[in-house]
Amino acid sequence: MALSTLNNVFPSINSIPPASFYNKQGLAQWLNQNPTYKHYFINYPEQFPNLIITNSESTMFSNYNFNLENVPLASPVTTLSQQQSLQYSNQLKLFQTVYAYNSTSYGNSVRQGSAPVYYRFQTYAELMNFKSSVPLVNKAYPFDAMANGQNEVGSTLAWVVPFPL
Repeated sequence: MALSTLNNVFPSINSIPPASFYNKQGLAQWLNQNPTYKHYFINYPEQFPNLIITNSESTMFSNYNFNLENVPLASPVTTLSQQQSLQYSNQLKLFQTVYAYNSTSYGNSVRQGSAPVYYRFQTYAELMNFKSSVPLVNKAYPFDAMANGQNEVGSTLAWVVPFPL
């Protein structure tokens, strides 16, 4: 995607979420705080089963002034022991570091017309910690939905993760 098509202001359409976007609470909590974006996730029942509305339900709910934005969402990562929570925090911090580095490199490469130079792990253990963080981040942040989620009128959110996970 060319930088000219990217919107630098998150959470706009075609924008890159900042590293700070990725936290323990996950996308569900962010959507609870920014409910107008819930409409982009109605077609992802595995991640957001409460946001599914069929045509017959749509008619029924409209009679009761149903508002999708008022539907509370729960994070898929909820029950962690203290040790798991600490490990998840450490993994998330490493993910944020790698993500911030790679996002900056991607933006610079697009502006300069060169190939990005992505984060280089210092040790094998650091690489393995990063690799083990990705499934947890994928659970809390469904990247496919963030990139391809469409609202009721077919507008796509198209948030960009600027490097392969």
